Amino acid sequence: MTDPIETIRRLLAERVPADRPAFVGVDGLSCAGKTTFADRLARELDGDVVHGDDMSRPGRPLWEHERFVDEVYGPVRADGMATYRRWHWTSQEPGEQLTVTRAPVIVEGIHVTDAAVEVPWDVRVWVSVDEDVRIERAQEREGGARWECWSTNWMPQEAAYVAAQHPETRADVLVNGAS
Repeated sequence: MTDPIETIRRLLAERVPADRPAFVGVDGLSCAGKTTFADRLARELDGDVVHGDDMSRPGRPLWEHERFVDEVYGPVRADGMATYRRWHWTSQEPGEQLTVTRAPVIVEGIHVTDAAVEVPWDVRVWVSVDEDVRIERAQEREGGARWECWSTNWMPQEAAYVAAQHPETRADVLVNGAS
């Protein structure tokens, strides 16, 4: 089996001019392994990770992709760097300021490659894992009242996204989140 990181490295070399920063969208359902894979990819390619959750707020059906374009994508394309404030889910307010200075910029989160997101990804990745593993991870991570919200709100929304758009079919690279 081909190493997905080497495949992404090759695709970026083929698709992205040397004078332009690259952008990789890592999509997949909650608890599939997106963050773990994005962090590994960033280490291997010496890039920065932007978490979709840092650009999400309650009441928004998608991550704030418009804010990502304005605060990260546009500035990185123009100047090679960007700063933005992450959303702090616990305090329900803007959190610390983060800086993106290295490319590729790897953006991970559910819906990052959604058709409504106007980012011309250089490489799209879909991370998946067996449903029973995903549920076990979610129960461990979310627990208690958060599990109730996750299972009754997020799971159905994610299932609707996959059923409507089949994001795995537009991915350049498929990753097994169990490894």
